[in-house]
Amino acid sequence: MKKNTTTYITLQQSMDRVVEKLGILKTISLLDSFIGKTTIGQGEHKKNKIISQYLIDAAIKEFDLQEELFYVSHVREYRDARMCCFHLLRKYTQDTLPKIGLTFQCSERSVEYGCTKVSERLSLPQGYTKFVSTYKTIEIRLLEFIGKIN
Repeated sequence: MKKNTTTYITLQQSMDRVVEKLGILKTISLLDSFIGKTTIGQGEHKKNKIISQYLIDAAIKEFDLQEELFYVSHVREYRDARMCCFHLLRKYTQDTLPKIGLTFQCSERSVEYGCTKVSERLSLPQGYTKFVSTYKTIEIRLLEFIGKIN
């Protein structure tokens, strides 16, 4: 029972942040648009491509990166931005690890590693506050975008 309470409190805190950021009416509209539309299937290739590009653009903006270095830089911020993209694409599309790897010009193993690292960081938000905050900002923007294209 205690785990359910903790989960509900976490959900409520997240909802409060979304309402604070978007306002009540936009939050309601956003949630209504997501009912049954929060993932994009594999058969929706064009949408997946659009979402991937949107996500890359959002990550570049939120991490304050140079677009021409996004795919090749080994600087931590660039790696973190790519890992956020990997994780969010796995979460909201049904793209496979190899397909995500093709989009980002990297191996399936790199995508899997990135997804695992992001999951670890999200499970310990107090140790990665800036990363988690940036990830959540990108996720909110992505969800708004998915809601608009569905």
